[in-house]
Amino acid sequence: MAMWSSLRSRTVKASAAVLFVVAVTSFVGVAAPAGPKFSLGVLRRDGLLVPFATFDGRGWSVPWPDSDVNVPLPISIDDVPKKWWGAPGPGVPWTAWIREADPRPLKLAKPVHVSVFCGGHVALATDYHGGPIDPKEPTVPKDGLAIAGDVKPAEVFEVSVHSPDAKKLIDAITDDFNEEEALAAKHFTNWKHPFTAEERKKYPIELEAFYRTNQSTTRGTWRTSYIEAVRKFPAGPEDKGCGLITFVRGWVTEQQAPNKPVINLGARVTYCDRAEVSFMLPFGRLAIDKEFYWVYQISSWRNELYTVARVGPDDVVPVVVAAGGGCRRDSPRH
Repeated sequence: MAMWSSLRSRTVKASAAVLFVVAVTSFVGVAAPAGPKFSLGVLRRDGLLVPFATFDGRGWSVPWPDSDVNVPLPISIDDVPKKWWGAPGPGVPWTAWIREADPRPLKLAKPVHVSVFCGGHVALATDYHGGPIDPKEPTVPKDGLAIAGDVKPAEVFEVSVHSPDAKKLIDAITDDFNEEEALAAKHFTNWKHPFTAEERKKYPIELEAFYRTNQSTTRGTWRTSYIEAVRKFPAGPEDKGCGLITFVRGWVTEQQAPNKPVINLGARVTYCDRAEVSFMLPFGRLAIDKEFYWVYQISSWRNELYTVARVGPDDVVPVVVAAGGGCRRDSPRH
């Protein structure tokens, strides 16, 4: 049992609907001023590189094949179709950008089919070796971002969920959290939340993930935060020890005073096993001309998406959402 609330935002309703999508999809974003040409890929711990987006100096696209293990596998690197390489073209060196490590060049090897949940990709073997993996798992942890072309990512900072800033953020989102929780609870047709709205407010909101960056241009200065937060309820007699939770995730954009924060959250009412809940893994931030982008993975127990989102002074707009691989909702849980 789980349900997301309808996504509500003062300024970013349409864009958030793309960010919180769980079905496998892809989206090509709007054009941007002329800039560098580069391609992005996720670097898996097993050394496989999955390219997923390219920027041609003006706009984003997804030239690499969608999540489909039936795509014909090129015999060698030289046999990879030129259009797959995106704006930089073939032969441009790839660099691995791994958190808390110096960037390092990647030597590409042969193309391979890689399974991800119930789908997969044509990927590229590399000379990177990140550590042991569990072959029984339906996907592989990502160690960082791989880039071909002349652009360097900056860090997306992780903020302690026990910090004073975390407490301030909880205070700022409480009203929105409660409203989204109420919307999510009302979406069920044959089920009623055992706790009333007033009873639910007595249980604390706990931050579980808190990422943040600061941006500054001639348009102004603003701060972008992404959060994941929960409210936990005690298990009832029929819950078998796994009580209900409200899981909320979303964006908070803060400008200079006297502007109020722009808060865009989505809520899911589920049980403590967190079925259908998705989590973010940030890879970094890109600055292109006067625009800023976060690059990250959104994943759950049955799928993963690779995303690029433009973070502006009053909104967050996904410009690429590429399917990494996934299973249907009725598939057995891995």
